Amino acid sequence: MNVIEEPATSYATQSDSPGPLLPERDDLAIRVLSAMMYDVDVRTGDVLRTGSLDALVGGTANEVTSQMGWWESRIHPDERGAVVGAFRRATSDDEASPPAVIASEYRVRHQDGSWRTVWDQATVVRDASGCAVRVVGSIMDITERKQSEFRLQRDAERLRRLADLTIAINVVSDDDEVLQRAAEALVQLCDADRVHGAVARGGRRITCDVVRTAVSHVADDHTGADGGDAVGEPVVTAAAYSPLRVVLSRRDGSPLGDLVLTRGASPFTSNELSIAVQIAQVAAVTIENIHLLDALRDADRRKDHFLATLAHELRNPLTPIVNAVAMLDRVAASHTGVARARETIDRQSQQLVRLIDDLIDVSRVTQDRLELRCEVLPLRDVFDIAFEAVRPLLIEHNLHLTANLPAEPIYLSADPTRLTQVLTNIFNNAVHYTDPDGDISVDVTMDATSAHIEVSDTGIGIPEEQLDHVFEMFAHVYDRGNRTPVGLGIGLALARRLVELHGGSMTARSAGVGLGSTFHVTLPRLPLADARHPRSSTAGTDAPSVSTHREPALLPMTTPRFVPLVAGRRVLVVDDNVDAADSLALLLEREGHQVQVAYDGETAVQMYTAFHQEAVVMDIGLPLIDGYDAARAMRDVQGDRELLLVALTGWGQGDDRRKSQAAGFDHHLVKPVSPRVIHTLVVENTRGGQTPP
Repeated sequence: MNVIEEPATSYATQSDSPGPLLPERDDLAIRVLSAMMYDVDVRTGDVLRTGSLDALVGGTANEVTSQMGWWESRIHPDERGAVVGAFRRATSDDEASPPAVIASEYRVRHQDGSWRTVWDQATVVRDASGCAVRVVGSIMDITERKQSEFRLQRDAERLRRLADLTIAINVVSDDDEVLQRAAEALVQLCDADRVHGAVARGGRRITCDVVRTAVSHVADDHTGADGGDAVGEPVVTAAAYSPLRVVLSRRDGSPLGDLVLTRGASPFTSNELSIAVQIAQVAAVTIENIHLLDALRDADRRKDHFLATLAHELRNPLTPIVNAVAMLDRVAASHTGVARARETIDRQSQQLVRLIDDLIDVSRVTQDRLELRCEVLPLRDVFDIAFEAVRPLLIEHNLHLTANLPAEPIYLSADPTRLTQVLTNIFNNAVHYTDPDGDISVDVTMDATSAHIEVSDTGIGIPEEQLDHVFEMFAHVYDRGNRTPVGLGIGLALARRLVELHGGSMTARSAGVGLGSTFHVTLPRLPLADARHPRSSTAGTDAPSVSTHREPALLPMTTPRFVPLVAGRRVLVVDDNVDAADSLALLLEREGHQVQVAYDGETAVQMYTAFHQEAVVMDIGLPLIDGYDAARAMRDVQGDRELLLVALTGWGQGDDRRKSQAAGFDHHLVKPVSPRVIHTLVVENTRGGQTPP
């Protein structure tokens, strides 16, 4: 309620007993305005009223008394004291500066029991001596205006909270929480007594129920009905619910779930329905996005599992092939055809190995799980290995390679295996897309902080529209349809990602189709002083920023150096691939070892328990019991005897190596592996000469 009092002005009349100021006639303008005019005789308390009395309070002229008390009794109890007090102050002769104008906003009871909000403004008329003799004023019904203001404020608040809800829901990653927040918002913004939400996901149904702490409803008519509620306050109602169902729909229109709102006092308005629909749309889009993201993640996990399984299954048949190549070495020198066949098998099997490794690296790169094992090394050493790897292809395609490296050594903090992979991929790309008798040139320069490598070729070039895509996964460059793409299309994408992990960059340029291509690699280089003292370089602030992941405790993956045979060892070979196990056993026997073979984990444990071999080369995926459990069982019965455990498996992820280490393996080798590598590991890591039990 508002009460406004203005200071007295010159409203006094010259008559001590003035007559009525309001004529007794119907005033059309007053009735149109739903207003009532009144004239109060301050001395007698009589009141003359005219106008829309019926519209204001539902009373008639016969029901209305001429005394002020009748009107005062209809004023809301919470506001009656202030209104009457303002009137008395304005008409009191004891006030030093009584107000001349009184303006009040308050509620009065209608005959139907509802409360109407009115605006009451009056002027105090004084006689020549300054005493109040009359109060003349008007009362206007402003209920509809107040209701409109309330609805506008409520709608603005609802829109603000709807916007806040939209922002809040969009960052939620759990469909249960989205449904809960949407239901809570509907209870608040639509004045619902209860909201039940449900969403179907796969074979399960997610539900939630949100209920008001006290079932309530903000009346649409803006005012209460029992005299005890202020404007806009909730009114407790019975639970005779009128349900409103809003469907949660996917983008294609199919149903995702629903939200059911119930309220007792009145049906939901069109405005509340609109808000409910908007909240449902936001919730539906967010929930569908969560489901799509989860599906993508699940597909990605299944893809990774598929690639790992595929690599494992492809490596298993490659192992006996590599072993067969090793056996052919012994007879190749005496027969030219056999030597040529051995070289072909060896070359093609190595190509298969590279393809499998690339498949695994794709999975690691896309999930940022690629691990770098950095060390200080000269760039020339990496080039030597890469040149040696690509040399057979250069000879086969009759290509000429020219390398220009500076005389001053360039040192890097890099993973030698991965950096060699970068250069090999770039060289292979140049070889595959350059016609016979073409040229490939390598130019290496350096500045104060970086090493720059440019590999240029005279090949088919890159069309301008494909330059932006050559580093995308599975991308191929097409030479107007005349050349069949080579490989999986992941070599350059993998190379650039590896360069970026080393803190560098990789770009491509070409003058166009048929004009060759140039790939530019920039890598951070170490100052010469840091390269000569690598320990101090890693601790200083000037050390290069390289994204690495170091796990020194993991089992070694690198190939050990070759050592000559010094004495035969007792070796147990375990693999469920009979060809792989038998061929490896045969080759190790030719190196002078005493070899036994088992084709399952349980037999392997029994054979080790009986004979205590000095070395066990064992697959992981074995029948009966797997390689991990077999290794643990062997360690349990090892005692103080020497035992070298080597995992020889198609599983090559970092987690696989961690499991091998936890099971007790000393080394983890990924198939296929040259038998010479296994022979070297056995000789280097066992003393030999033990007496069999």
